[in-house]
Amino acid sequence: MKKLHTLFVVLFASLFILTSWTAAEYYSPTEDNPGDILLGDWRPSNGRSVIRISKGLKKKGQDPSKYYGRIVWLKEKNNPDGIPRIDVNNPEESKQSRRILGMTNMRELEFVGDKNELVWENGNIYDPNNGSDYSFEMTMSKKNTNIVDGRGYIGVSMFGRTDTWKRMKKKGK
Repeated sequence: MKKLHTLFVVLFASLFILTSWTAAEYYSPTEDNPGDILLGDWRPSNGRSVIRISKGLKKKGQDPSKYYGRIVWLKEKNNPDGIPRIDVNNPEESKQSRRILGMTNMRELEFVGDKNELVWENGNIYDPNNGSDYSFEMTMSKKNTNIVDGRGYIGVSMFGRTDTWKRMKKKGK
């Protein structure tokens, strides 16, 4: 009976270790793809929106290896008359009637760093407040992965503006 108990304990421990290792590998963005640490909901410094960063979806015509940001919350989602805010400042007339809430405004950001240097570049970000599209890059410190610096610019990165975004934590976590 003691041998059976020992065998059961060894099998259970082995199964637990194997399952834990597999789960850690599957959910760990820092091992296979350190760039995935960027995934999640982020609030820009003005606090007026939340951007959900995810990997691209082929069915939406996006590159699955790149990162995209969609506006998932707005402090002022409606105009004063109660109508949802739309993209009235867009220079393309055909896009001026689209809603801002739900809009993909960050596109094609590429992870160009590694696990020691968390850097994303070669993307674009659209500002619905002025209808302008900017080149975009982000950096994250390994010391605090709940903060990123996003830099929008036209032409040369030196002539741009950096904004600090904070990761939104899910309630109860």
